[in-house]
This record gives sequence, C-alpha cells and structure tokens, in this order.
Amino acid sequence: MENNTKLTETLWDPESIFSPSSDSKYAIVILNQPILLAKKIVFPLWKKAQIRVAVDGGTYQWLKYLGPLADEVLSGNYLEYAPDLVTGDFDSISPDCMDKLKNTNVKVIETPDQNYTDFTKSLIQLFNECRHKNIKINKVYVFVESSGRLDHIMGNLDTLYKSEKIIEDDKTIILIASNSLTWLLKPGYHIIKIPRVLIEDKSWAGLLPVGASVKTISSTGLKYNLDNHTLAFGDLISSSNTYDGSTQVTITTDSKIIWSMGIESLVELE
Repeated sequence: MENNTKLTETLWDPESIFSPSSDSKYAIVILNQPILLAKKIVFPLWKKAQIRVAVDGGTYQWLKYLGPLADEVLSGNYLEYAPDLVTGDFDSISPDCMDKLKNTNVKVIETPDQNYTDFTKSLIQLFNECRHKNIKINKVYVFVESSGRLDHIMGNLDTLYKSEKIIEDDKTIILIASNSLTWLLKPGYHIIKIPRVLIEDKSWAGLLPVGASVKTISSTGLKYNLDNHTLAFGDLISSSNTYDGSTQVTITTDSKIIWSMGIESLVELE
C-alpha cells in the first residue's frame, strides 16, 4: 500500500470476547454444530448478549447444551436461556419443537430461500430485528466448530465475505469454535492483541485469501512475517504460522482476508 494512503485502523482484542465489559453490545448466533466450550464461558456471554439467535438445527444444539435446563426452557421457565429468535428453512428442527418455542414467545422466522445459507439468512433476520426493535450491537459472535464438513466451513467463510452487504461497516462477525477464532479483515491497518498464554504456547495463526488473491499484505509480530507479499491459493498463503513473542500482530492489507487463530490454551472445554 502507498504510504500516502490514509488507512483505516482497527484494533482487535480476542481476549475481551470471553470477558465482555458492561458496555459491550453484541449478538450471539448458534449454528448447527455441537457447542464444546465450557458453560462457565458460554452462559455469561449468552446472558449479556443484546439478542440471541438459534439457526435451524442450532436450536437443537443449544437445547442439548442446556441439558436438564432445556425442558424447563420449553416449559416456559428460565427464559433467560431461550433464544430471542429462531430462523432457518427448518429442515433440521421438528414442528413440535418450534411450537413449544413459540409458546415461550420466541420469535420463529422461516427463511426458505435456498440461494443463501441458513447462516447468511439468519444475519439478515438478526439485523432486521435489531432495526425494528432499535437494538444496538457492534459485534456478532457465532458459535460454530471449524471442523467437519468442508462445504459447511466454506459456506461460513463465504458468509463473512458477504456480510458487508448485510450489515453496516462498523459491525464485526467473529466465528467462535472450541479451538479457534476466525474473522474477516477488511482493507486497512489492523492491530491484533495477542494474549500472553497464546504466545507462550506457540499457538497457531493463519491469513487465508479465501475470497480472492491479496495483492499487497504486510505483517509484524508473526514468526513468518509478510512484507508486501501477494497471497493467493495456488501460490502463497500464510498457514500454520505463530507469534514472534510480541504482544500484538499488525497487518496491513489492500484486500479482504480471513484471519484465524488458535485459542486452545485460552479457553476451557465442557
């Protein structure tokens, strides 16, 4: 990037995701994969969210995660654990379950359009609901594992690239798995704070040009830094990288690119 170009600067603090401040404004979205993180991590995040969405089979995943609390929720008790919104084409959830949720005043919206994934459609409905109810959020935390079906994984990454058509520029979508955080870096200058425990454990990190090639990208703070490199599948990508001991990574990119980082030593599993 040219030095005389004014870059948009964005600060990222992954550790703050799991200890949100009182003024944090975020939504939670549950996709159709098991939730493996410990309840002492997930439940506080769920309760502090401004709005909570379960997507099709993600509704079952959430109820399964609740364990004995699930029957209470479906009976109209402990409604702080009920989603505010359930969306999807409902090929993975029974009419009986939907009826029980409706009886607890959960809003159920069917989204049959097969041109978009349930994840993409859930974001459209989420932000429609936020506008309708004047709910202010600046982040969306999406609970979904990063293993399993490759087509689902790629579909989720595709939604990150499509998100700028759905949400405002100042909103961020972060995929939270039991072993990783993943989000889209837009063109500009990014500072990512790296928790000390991840540095000590030589945790992994990657920069993946999934949507298209990145013509010019530079970094600091990584073991294998980039210096005005071009990244593209079939040429060079930055996978299985780690940190050089610095407490932050900086990335300057002229194009959108996926950032993914391991968090195994930062979280506990159920």
